[in-house]
Amino acid sequence: MRKWFNSLPPYLQASIFAVIASLMAALFSVIVRMATREIDPLQAVFFRNFFGLLFIAPIALRSGFARLKTHRMPMFLLRAFLSMGAMSFWFSALAYMPLAEATTLNFTVPLFGTILAAIFLGETVRKYRIAALFAGFIGVIIIIRPGSETMQLASLLPIAAALCMASAGLTIKSLARTENSTTIVLYMMLLTTPLTLVPALFVWQTPSLQVLGLMALGAFIANITQICNTNAFRIYDYSFVVGFNYLRLPFVVVIALVMFGEVPEIWLLPGAGLIIGSALYIARREAKLAKEAKRINRGPSSAASDLDPPPARDNH
Repeated sequence: MRKWFNSLPPYLQASIFAVIASLMAALFSVIVRMATREIDPLQAVFFRNFFGLLFIAPIALRSGFARLKTHRMPMFLLRAFLSMGAMSFWFSALAYMPLAEATTLNFTVPLFGTILAAIFLGETVRKYRIAALFAGFIGVIIIIRPGSETMQLASLLPIAAALCMASAGLTIKSLARTENSTTIVLYMMLLTTPLTLVPALFVWQTPSLQVLGLMALGAFIANITQICNTNAFRIYDYSFVVGFNYLRLPFVVVIALVMFGEVPEIWLLPGAGLIIGSALYIARREAKLAKEAKRINRGPSSAASDLDPPPARDNH
């Protein structure tokens, strides 16, 4: 099987990994929905981190304690608090909202990432990004329809999760300059597990073995998602692979319809089109301009800073 897979063209190998990652991400959302029928979302967040720590610790410790030393604990703590907020908002959205709507609104992560990079990193936002951001947030408005009878406060949960995820992404970029990936993942689990236990204790109820099994399975599936995404991006271009992430939406729609009888509203289609289209446009420009940065030997910049074209050079 491995020999057959390795004989495939790189783009096809990356596609397979990316599709599996999207399917696993959709299944993870369903598992959280099922678990939060019995336990509070905050408790589910703790179990996700607890089981995630159990899975990652043996792998991380195999590399030795020397690689786990760090002088950037404040940044790790900031990342842990942001990740805790992201998971708390996201799990609550999965518990209280239609899965398709929550998934679509959570696709705003790259939009918020662009805004945060401009605010905190001082990056210039030019007309191309402004147009993409405007289109994406118009899509959000179409879906939540402020002022309508169907709008619910729960619609803000996946948007808040996306904002926290985008913020956490900036900390990861900073940490990746000095820390290896194993250290980053392990410290996140080490810090978020006790941090998420505190709010979980306020809503604690003894979970059944079924829920514990679901959350352990969810943590395992989340690890598979990360591995598949990493392999896909390693094998082929980012701008090609990132589009497969949005397959999570049709997967979620089908699973939610079959398992929970959730029929997406008609407004979801145009809203999702605008959000996904703007996010893909930003990703495409990011990859294109990152290559341009390498070509002119100015070195790779951060993902967010490559979204706009470099200033025109004076040839005179």
